[in-house]
Amino acid sequence: MDSDTTLSRAIEEHLALRERNAALDGEMPLTEYQPDDPFENHPLFKSEEQARLEETLERVEAPEPVRSVLPWPGEADAEDDASSVDENLWTRSRDFDWGD
Repeated sequence: MDSDTTLSRAIEEHLALRERNAALDGEMPLTEYQPDDPFENHPLFKSEEQARLEETLERVEAPEPVRSVLPWPGEADAEDDASSVDENLWTRSRDFDWGD
């Protein structure tokens, strides 16, 4: 209950201060001291569609798509070398060594 009264008191003090300072806004406006929005037109906050459109307009080459799924062991792939597959992959013993 005490935190509710503390929060209420802080809000009331803030509103009273804003009301007192409202008269000063005409004589001493704060807008010239407020920075521009740092997030406006920032690349991290653009949609993917907007970023692609801007890249297209700037004629930036799109990066090559990255293969997101790795091939299964032994799967034939144009980039894989057949000799890279471990021949003993399925012939090794799978018994667990308890170290006895």
